[in-house]
Parts: sequence; structure tokens; C-alpha cells
Amino acid sequence: MGFRWKPKSAGHLTMVAFLSAVGIALYVVESLIPGPAPFLKIGLANVSSVLALMILPPSDIFLVVGTRVVVGSLLVGSLFSPSFIIALGSGLVAATAMWAARSAGNAFSVVGISLIGSVSHVITQIFLVMVLFVQDSSILFLLPLLLSSALIGGLIVGFVSSKLIPVLRKN
Repeated sequence: MGFRWKPKSAGHLTMVAFLSAVGIALYVVESLIPGPAPFLKIGLANVSSVLALMILPPSDIFLVVGTRVVVGSLLVGSLFSPSFIIALGSGLVAATAMWAARSAGNAFSVVGISLIGSVSHVITQIFLVMVLFVQDSSILFLLPLLLSSALIGGLIVGFVSSKLIPVLRKN
């Protein structure tokens, strides 16, 4: 017996598909934008994750994140590569952290939830790279830079998401 997801309605299915498609498009576009370092990205595709968490049943975030990472990686040619493993692992941990924050009731704003996801994503990335690929703790020297980037990205994703939630809830 495997995972079996059942949409609650045609509108629910449409919203999951829409958010997954938006996340995939942002993932691909952001992969094409040169940055100061290949691993420093704002993470705009995470807008789809935050929106899924806030406007759909919270568990749907895992479907949106998984779909975004698998299909996005396929489209950019990194499926089953080290970057895919890191993206999927850190994406699912970030989704879990945001889901837990959302489950705490109104303890966190949308921006706060986004920041939790962004920071947990970066910490998981560093952990996975350290354990699976470099087997050396010297990679931790990147943590302050990556956490700074995560805070900026988390604020941007949270702000954009907070502005889009009322628009998507109307539809």
C-alpha cells in the first residue's frame, strides 16, 4: 500500500496543480538566473509551498514541494543528481517545519512561517552536503552567509505570499 492522495473537489485539484506549476516555473526560471554563487538563491519557488500551506489542507504542501522538485529537476537536467537529493531533502524538511509552525495556530504570521521554512531549508542543505558529499565539517563556515541569504529570501517569499493569499482565496 503506497501513498494515495485524493482531491476534495475539482477546485482543490486545480489549485494543487496550479501551485505546483507555478512552483516548477519559478524553480526553472530561478535556476537560469546567475547569482553570486550557485548555491545562493532567493527561493522564489517556495512561494508555491507557502501558498499551498496557507490555502489548502496543510498536508498538501508535501505534494506541491515533491512535485516542484521532481519535475523542476527533470526540466533543468538535475534529476537524481546531488543537487536533486539536497533540494528534495531540504524541501521536505522545510515543508515539515512550516507545517509544524502552521499547526501551532496563530503563533506565526505568513512571513514567520516562511522564515522558518527558509532557515530550516538552509540548515538541512548544509547538513546533507556535509554528511553525504564532503564528510568534512569545514563546510559549516558557509552557514552565516547561507543563513543571511535565507533570512532575505524568507522575508521576500513571506511578503509575496502574504499578498497573494487573499487573491487566491477569492477564487
